[in-house]
Amino acid sequence: MLQLRVMATAYLMNNNEFLMMERSKNKKFAPNIWAGVGGHLEPEEVNDPEKACIREIFEETCITEKNITDLDLKYIILRRSKDEIRVQYVYFGNTSKREFVDTHEGKLFWINKDMLFKRKLSVTTEMTLRHYLEYGRDIKDVLVGVVSACDNKPKVNWTPVQDWEDRI
Repeated sequence: MLQLRVMATAYLMNNNEFLMMERSKNKKFAPNIWAGVGGHLEPEEVNDPEKACIREIFEETCITEKNITDLDLKYIILRRSKDEIRVQYVYFGNTSKREFVDTHEGKLFWINKDMLFKRKLSVTTEMTLRHYLEYGRDIKDVLVGVVSACDNKPKVNWTPVQDWEDRI
């Protein structure tokens, strides 16, 4: 039976740097992988992934909501992994706060955007960051990315979430 795993992730920026976490080698999910900050939605957050995202940012960095500007939902990523369907809400925002507190989740670093892809990233993270840096800043719609395979390689198909009634 398929299970659902629902997550929220944030990529906080300060000038040309992204706050990235090198996940602990002891983590069951994605050990030693670099990612944004985030985690699973609590049951009461299922209808408010932004609330979950802000909670996760605080839990993993001690950066508060008042220190974050322009936090926008940019992507919803759907992916199957074995017996799970993973739904990930991906937010991008800015912060002027450069100080953070490390947690047991991993170590945090400010990484220049030109150095992001020199880190060990998950396929989904890499494809999302590449898309954001090339197009995402200018796109006003939320995009759904469905991860699939093409020629035995992962591929993301990006589609804007739009109200079709507004288009006719």
